[in-house]
Amino acid sequence: MDIREFAAEFQESVKTAAEMGNTDYEQELASSILEYLEDNGEVNVPELCVFQKTRTRITAYDYNDEAESLDLFYLIKAETLLGRVNKSKIDQGFNYLMSFYRESMSGTLLKSVNVANNDEIAEVAKLVQSTKGKINQLRLYVITNGLTDPDAAGVAVESDDGDYIIEYNVWDMQRVYQQHNIRSGKEKVEIDFPTEYNTELQCLKMCEENPFVDAYMAIIPGVTLAKIYKKYQQVLLEKNVRTFLQFKGKVNKGIRKTLREEPDMFFSYNNGISTTASEIEVKDNEGALYITRLYDWQIVNGGQTTASIAASLNDRDVELGKVFVPMKISVIRDKENCDKIIKAISTSANSQTAIKNSDFSANEPYLVDLETYSRSEWVPNGNAKPVCKWYFEPTRGQYLDQLAQLSGYNEKAFKREYPKNQKITKTDIAKYEASWNMMPYNVCRGAEKNYTIFVSDVKRDKPEVTASYFKRVIAKCILFNTIDSIVKSKKLGGYKANMNTYLMAAISFLSDKNLDLTYIWENQRVHQDVIDRIEELIPMVWVHLTGSSANGGSQFSNVGEWSKKPDCWNRLKLKLGDLDKFSQELMQTETNEDGSYLNEAQQGKIQEAESIEASYWFSLANWAKTRDLLTPLDRKAAFNFGTMHSRNRPFKSLKQAQYALKIVAKAEELGFRG
Repeated sequence: MDIREFAAEFQESVKTAAEMGNTDYEQELASSILEYLEDNGEVNVPELCVFQKTRTRITAYDYNDEAESLDLFYLIKAETLLGRVNKSKIDQGFNYLMSFYRESMSGTLLKSVNVANNDEIAEVAKLVQSTKGKINQLRLYVITNGLTDPDAAGVAVESDDGDYIIEYNVWDMQRVYQQHNIRSGKEKVEIDFPTEYNTELQCLKMCEENPFVDAYMAIIPGVTLAKIYKKYQQVLLEKNVRTFLQFKGKVNKGIRKTLREEPDMFFSYNNGISTTASEIEVKDNEGALYITRLYDWQIVNGGQTTASIAASLNDRDVELGKVFVPMKISVIRDKENCDKIIKAISTSANSQTAIKNSDFSANEPYLVDLETYSRSEWVPNGNAKPVCKWYFEPTRGQYLDQLAQLSGYNEKAFKREYPKNQKITKTDIAKYEASWNMMPYNVCRGAEKNYTIFVSDVKRDKPEVTASYFKRVIAKCILFNTIDSIVKSKKLGGYKANMNTYLMAAISFLSDKNLDLTYIWENQRVHQDVIDRIEELIPMVWVHLTGSSANGGSQFSNVGEWSKKPDCWNRLKLKLGDLDKFSQELMQTETNEDGSYLNEAQQGKIQEAESIEASYWFSLANWAKTRDLLTPLDRKAAFNFGTMHSRNRPFKSLKQAQYALKIVAKAEELGFRG
């Protein structure tokens, strides 16, 4: 597929998304382009914030306090497919963003327009103000579905007061197309050192013949490494088990300290990077070898070093020209066992940032089991033959990688069996589960932080993944996507992500986590009564997030920060407590793994077990332990039931509820009185 075909398909998908979600085309366009920037790893989690007046405009923003950067985005829509966007328009876009930044910092933005205090633009302006003295980079992005000149972005400059660097970036359809090809495996990372980076890397080759790899040692300039990473971002680290951890670990903070204070000692202090390649080109210059080109280049150890250096590319406190990095290149000769060899290299000793088991979470049994069911469970299609499935992606990019290996009929068959809009990732599941378990504040903390908490919960609770469990996960996905679509249609102007998770938590609360998920799976849609309830809840949740405060009534200085606090959810629960619960007709009636229906008495047993407070269970467990009564298994189960209740987790089955009540009966028979 060439760029014109890709652009046409891209444009059509944006149009379809806008029509289905009843949303603005340009907002969908901006959102779709920003997804590629996120996928590339260049930005964190941009949020749409469409605002314009004569000389001040903005489409989206992103503040990353850990990376000490503020990103502002402006969309230019091309008039025709792959239409040219000239440099004057690009410069105008940068001027719009710079004006927005300055007016926000000075406080004149809100004075110049009639904006209500709870309007999103007010929040963004306040956020911008709060970054004063906290950022090293102000990154301005012009994004477009057209084509631009290669030099349209311009050179980074220092701010007038010297406090930060202003970086100018352009993402056009050529850049999006390139990222698409890289992610789909159709474009490999190929480094042409002389042409692209005006350098050649002197190297030493391991003389001993090895049937598996050819090994080289080299020194790469920090500037060159930073520029390569800026171009390819996370794709360069695909086979590395970690992504950039920002400057928040002891080691990474140490890297930044060395870069700023002793750049000429970096080579001596740092262990360097370990890389792999499928092919290498070298030249002999008077007996010395120089690397000129690397094919399918990957950094398998040293991703933190690389990303730290790249993050310092425009850092005014770093003399990057003095930074040099030791580099080992393993050119894989054994193509059949390539992945195995790379994994062995990647998991070898790493003294810079230790690899933890959680870094290999894609191999966790929980995720493996979910993937297994996603490849076998067909989506119900009424009385007709099922034609598609939901695709769970435990490893980022897996869907595109698999698709890239197919062509013709097989490619079409794969897309039919696994539609792109039925792909979910592990961070998606973490978001659905946290929302359903009434912890929306964790979701608002960001995908990575929420996922870390989710992984910890999975490792502790060890949920049994069955066909029924997988279907419930998908049902939650459908519910969440339905909420997202409804919120989009309201055109609230911002905080969609925050609204989505809080609304999902509200639905869970009002149904006592017992909404009929089986209905959603069987019909692949949400019941109309639930949709109506979502519609009714939106004004309440919106006002709670944007128009209330912990002190009662006044506007929050930062909605994003307020939504991250457990108190935000606790206060919303108090309001929800005054509302009617969902009717029994919308509640789950089949909870057994065999699909059998529970009668009224059986449902009563579950409700009885769930009514027992966490404090009761903890007291029971402690009482039994101090007196050496009950079995160790019973005591442990009692403690676990207490933990479940404190975290608003329901009983998984009738069998589990019966066991809980049996423990209570045993304890009370032995003299426990709660």
